[in-house]
Amino acid sequence: MFEGLWRSATGAEIRLLQAGEAVSGTYAAIPEDAGLPLRCRMLVGTAEGDIIGFVTTSAAPLTIKSWTGRYFRPGPEGAPEIHAVCHGVNKSAPPLAMQLSVTLETTIFTKVADPFTAAVSDLAALSA
Repeated sequence: MFEGLWRSATGAEIRLLQAGEAVSGTYAAIPEDAGLPLRCRMLVGTAEGDIIGFVTTSAAPLTIKSWTGRYFRPGPEGAPEIHAVCHGVNKSAPPLAMQLSVTLETTIFTKVADPFTAAVSDLAALSA
């Protein structure tokens, strides 16, 4: 259900592989600071039914993000979506100022056509 390429309105992408309840893949986000390089990070997590959760690092250095979300199909014409909540913790804040280091945001990832997955599927069909 969750396997494939998903993109948010801000351009962040998650590429997910799913084997049973295990989820792995990559997370890439366009850094808010134009001076930072684009960073693609590993993610690991789990999925159970239409619920998913995973952990990754962020485009910003020293930041860990945990995501929880639900699979949503907006209708027969709409692409599948993951409606997710992200909890981030930034290590660069002073130790006594925890409230300054925690972020909470909501994001909708929409499933997009993945040229790599399509090419692999085409090769598999040719070899069958």
